[in-house]
Amino acid sequence: MSKKFAVDLYFDVISPYSFILFEVSDQRKSLVLNLSNSQLLSLHAYRAQWPKMDVTLKPVALGHVMKAAGNKPPALAVAAKGPYMMKDVQRLARYFDLPLQFREDFITIIQTKSSINADRLICAVQMTQPEKTEAVARAHFRRFWCERKDIFETADFVEVLTSCGVANPATLVASITSEPVKERIRQYTEEAIDGGCFGAPWTVLTLEDGSQEHFFGSDRLHMIGHLMGEKFTGPVSCKL
Repeated sequence: MSKKFAVDLYFDVISPYSFILFEVSDQRKSLVLNLSNSQLLSLHAYRAQWPKMDVTLKPVALGHVMKAAGNKPPALAVAAKGPYMMKDVQRLARYFDLPLQFREDFITIIQTKSSINADRLICAVQMTQPEKTEAVARAHFRRFWCERKDIFETADFVEVLTSCGVANPATLVASITSEPVKERIRQYTEEAIDGGCFGAPWTVLTLEDGSQEHFFGSDRLHMIGHLMGEKFTGPVSCKL
């Protein structure tokens, strides 16, 4: 059996570009997101085409990452980046036929609320019911970016877990303040920072010789495939 390439995806559910890279759509997703004719083959979709790729989801505390790097959210760092990011995300959503809706209150949200507990919850699921990790991460992304609902309170988390068929949702939600769960997200966050991360999404590809390649953003799948010796075919079809 050929050796697998480890791909670590560091992300925060508050990041729209993390959502785009995580999984925009494929044939499985068209059922999950109720899409018709969704064509983008994203990181998770490419696992079927690139069997040598072994993806690990690693939620991070994006605020800590950016603080460590001396970075700021685009719209807060440069005023012109706010309107640009809104247009860019909406353009990508149309291009990939994704029902992502950029929230008009996004800047207020990132200034007044934190997604840390949502990311901790994904870690808690990963530690106890790992087979549900992808579904719970996707449900958080969809809830915030497609359904325009919050992902900050206990009731939000219970709804997410219940929708994914996760066992013992109340116990899992209670565990997000436990030391093991907090340590897990600290570990992932420190890994990302140590690797030079300054934002999300951040992808680390470990090659066969043990060396690593690091990628920022949602548009580097072609390079990841190239370095693994795989063919990147891009979206089958798309429309603006």
